[in-house]
Amino acid sequence: MKLVHVVLIAVCVASSYAYAQSETGREDRAVARACKADAEHMCAGKTGQEMQQCLKSNQQKLSANCKDAVSKLPQPPKS
Repeated sequence: MKLVHVVLIAVCVASSYAYAQSETGREDRAVARACKADAEHMCAGKTGQEMQQCLKSNQQKLSANCKDAVSKLPQPPKS
């Protein structure tokens, strides 16, 4: 019976992780669509996390759609 509980917990953890990853991917794609022109102008040559940081640091200069998309990105974990 204990093995069943371990398996159920593992399935729950794995599905939660997969859901979180899909949400993050969806947010990243929304930012990419909304911020294409802003990113090309203000953050040329940057990708991934560097791009997100660049957009966040230039938030006052972003177009309305991009500003809205960037505001929905999760905050990076504090170290």
